[in-house]
Amino acid sequence: MASRKTSTEFSSLLAEDFEEQEQTVATYGERGNQTVVRKSNELIQNAMYNLTLSQQKLMLHIFAMIKPSDTELPRYEMSIYEFLKLCGVDPHNGSMYNQVKKNISDIASTPVQWIRIEGTQKITMFRWIDGSTIDKRTGKITLTLSPFLKPHLIQLKEFYTTMDVTYIMLMKSQYSVRIYELCKSYQNLYLQNKAKGKPLVWDIDNLRKQVDCSATNWAHIRRTVLDKAKSEINGHTDILFDYAVYKKAKSKVVEISVQIEQVEQTEAAQNLTDIASTISKRRKRKNHPIAETVDEDDSSVMSFGYVSSPETTIPYSFGKRPAELKKEIQIRAELASLKNELTVSELEAVDVIINTMTSMAGKARGKNTLIDGGDQQFFELMNEIIYECKGLRRWFLGVAGRYAKVVIPVAKTKASPVLYLWKSILEDMDNYRLYTSCITQAESSTSQEDIYEAHFVEAEAEDDSNDVLVPQDADTKKSMIQALQRFIDEKELDAKLTPGQKEAYEDILNLSAYFCRRNVKSKDEGMMEGKANMQFLNSLNKCIMKYGSLTLLFETLSTIYDYDTYWKKVNRDDRIRNPKLLFQSEIEHSLLMPFGVIENQKAQQQAGQNNGFTRDWLSSFD
Repeated sequence: MASRKTSTEFSSLLAEDFEEQEQTVATYGERGNQTVVRKSNELIQNAMYNLTLSQQKLMLHIFAMIKPSDTELPRYEMSIYEFLKLCGVDPHNGSMYNQVKKNISDIASTPVQWIRIEGTQKITMFRWIDGSTIDKRTGKITLTLSPFLKPHLIQLKEFYTTMDVTYIMLMKSQYSVRIYELCKSYQNLYLQNKAKGKPLVWDIDNLRKQVDCSATNWAHIRRTVLDKAKSEINGHTDILFDYAVYKKAKSKVVEISVQIEQVEQTEAAQNLTDIASTISKRRKRKNHPIAETVDEDDSSVMSFGYVSSPETTIPYSFGKRPAELKKEIQIRAELASLKNELTVSELEAVDVIINTMTSMAGKARGKNTLIDGGDQQFFELMNEIIYECKGLRRWFLGVAGRYAKVVIPVAKTKASPVLYLWKSILEDMDNYRLYTSCITQAESSTSQEDIYEAHFVEAEAEDDSNDVLVPQDADTKKSMIQALQRFIDEKELDAKLTPGQKEAYEDILNLSAYFCRRNVKSKDEGMMEGKANMQFLNSLNKCIMKYGSLTLLFETLSTIYDYDTYWKKVNRDDRIRNPKLLFQSEIEHSLLMPFGVIENQKAQQQAGQNNGFTRDWLSSFD
């Protein structure tokens, strides 16, 4: 019987284990410039998974950080900035931590299934990421890959594929990336078959699994998978790809023959140079100047310093430097412009808002989290506005009138006026779309008569429950629908709308009631008052106060989504996989931005372009 180890010996072994793990950390600063990936042919040809284009590129970049000399899968460490960049996400967005968690969660929850090998019943399933750590304090991410990947990435001796990930950087189709990988893995077999006068044949059903294409229609596969890949591979990589129909079963294409020719070395090198040049030019065109620096704690990890600009976001560290934070907020508010657009009392309100923001941004209250001396919630909300609206001017323009007339006077009656103002500011920043969606140059000089009181204001007011939607309306679905109908002249709509538009109206009304009551945990939770989602109620109330009712909004939506034309168009578009989800998403977007929808439709009617489609549906869905 084997002797039992003492606790001291066991602790020693754990320490050695930990020390060994610490020695196998691959940092982006050390290996981020590596672009060559080595993967087993099995992993390329037999794995079936569903990753987006940016997620595929991210995983290939991580695989590229493996060195031929590695004997174990390292733990990968990179800055949050670099991670977001590899994911194809703008790293300046204020809610970057949420984006990081979402991307890691999406990849970690995506199963990889081994395509069943002929003659066996064995199916293997695993996940790309075995573990991850996000350190907000240092801004670093650590990823651990699944141990199942080790024999397919480490110490490869035979039956593996080598490729440069730079070639796939400009590809816009997830299928193109997979087809390129498959071509590289089958290239030697193609050349061997070619020398023997034999074709290289791909089975269509197997190909669909390899690239994760759910379509069975040959025309769709040819157009969206094969032809798209051909256009993005040929002339831009180190190979030339072509195909031809090889076998049919009756009228159905079941096999294709493929050609995978090697590009001349000089041409392949030039393609690499061209891609790198294009990426460099795109980065220079971005409106976010970046100063590259080195993390003081770890010189091997790349971080990016702050450069003041109206469009750049503001670091958390400004929370402990009120004077500098105030100056930065003023820059993004474009005070010179606001002076020409606001009244004296509104400008004074803007000054009060800015002073409150700078005095409170670095103070810890309750469960609020401080990062580098700054309130996490405040900076993420503010930076999201800066990112989405290219500054804070539009937000200040939208809230100034209400603060001058209502919020600041109410704050003066409170025992803690600053805390009251702080709460108001945070809520209005969270609901920034209500104040920025309809601000245009034409509207900016008009009065703020249509500014309404948000639900958190505690001032006594007359009972106007019949003039606006109130939280009690959302107690039941039936009561919510009746409340919406109270502001809709259905007789007028009945006289104006066509049969297809009337069908659309019924569904839009039901969806509106759903959104006014929706509570998706972690998304709408903070906006709920009873069973009412105040984000949607506030948006619709503003529409009521501007137009006197909701009739114009529902008439506009019913016209845009006319069932006699809308469903025919979206169902014919192979690129739209879920038309119902697209419809629901568009209604949600429209309810939050009603003025933009109405004014856009008016402009199209005046231009004689009212064809029922006001947006690029595919890009909206994406």
